[in-house]
Amino acid sequence: MAKNLLIVEGMADRDFIQTFLDYEGLNIDLDVRVVTAPEVDNTILHTTKQGVLNALDAVVKQLNDGRYERIGILIDMDFRHSGAIPIKQLNLQQLATKLSQHDFKQMIQPSDDKGIFFENADFNHPIGIWLMPDNENEGYLEHWIENSIKNKEENHFNTAEHFITSFSETHFKPHTVTKAKIYTWLAIQPKPCLDLSGCLTAKYDLLDKNATSYQNFRAWLVTTFS
Repeated sequence: MAKNLLIVEGMADRDFIQTFLDYEGLNIDLDVRVVTAPEVDNTILHTTKQGVLNALDAVVKQLNDGRYERIGILIDMDFRHSGAIPIKQLNLQQLATKLSQHDFKQMIQPSDDKGIFFENADFNHPIGIWLMPDNENEGYLEHWIENSIKNKEENHFNTAEHFITSFSETHFKPHTVTKAKIYTWLAIQPKPCLDLSGCLTAKYDLLDKNATSYQNFRAWLVTTFS
């Protein structure tokens, strides 16, 4: 049984992570667990970040019991609503509220570009946090992909972008525009794809491994689980 656990919001995140590990040849023995709202409240049928937050008590208990040695949490930064506090601050407050109940405190570091970590002196390894896309800006996994696209794909992506922006401003909600661009870009590949993890396969070869966003995320996985 794997000694490392990564909890994520949805199936697309799980599939992407598993493909990323294979694509990078990272020999990490890792359970990737989808934590969905129905596991917490069976009246909620869709995946939510709250499902991840509500699962943290049970997850930390497994760390305390020795079931896992290292734990990571991957969630979307999401978007700030009008009048709300900065979205990063809100995410960190929610995580700190849960993790402080188990004596975990956020590590102070010069930059969060390679991940956010919560430590507890009773454990050998901190809990690693990644807020998609880059621990700083609003967004989702699709924004991380957009930041990592190869230069050779610029024309294809521009075509998809022009198509999406040709719709009226009210057609897409602002926070879904990048999702629409990424899925359209994947759909217009010579071999159309509707799976986000497809951009990591050799058949497509769409992402730039040297992109800062790509390298920082890879570094977080290695730091958290190796």
